[in-house]
Amino acid sequence: GTLNQHGYQGILQRYAIPSGLQLVGLSFVFQQDNDPKYTYSLCKGYLTKESDGVLHQMTWPPQSPDLNPIEMVWEELDHRVKEKQPTSGQHMWEFLQDCWTSIPGEAG
Repeated sequence: GTLNQHGYQGILQRYAIPSGLQLVGLSFVFQQDNDPKYTYSLCKGYLTKESDGVLHQMTWPPQSPDLNPIEMVWEELDHRVKEKQPTSGQHMWEFLQDCWTSIPGEAG
């Protein structure tokens, strides 16, 4: 199903925050992007209450591709597509499959 603010708050409460604090300790820094479900008052309130000087949150600039690793993948794929200039849907599909198999560790 679709993740909403209540589901996300449950994940924070049951898994993310306890695991981070247990695995890393007091130096744990919680990081999330600015997806609306993360910024609802329910989740913000939980994180503020939970932090009480213990949980450190990283400030994430809105729409920051530099901090989102998948954006680098999309940029590389865009570069390859523009370079190859597929001429049909079938040609694009074959090209994308070739791109996938050229990723180290993904050939199969």
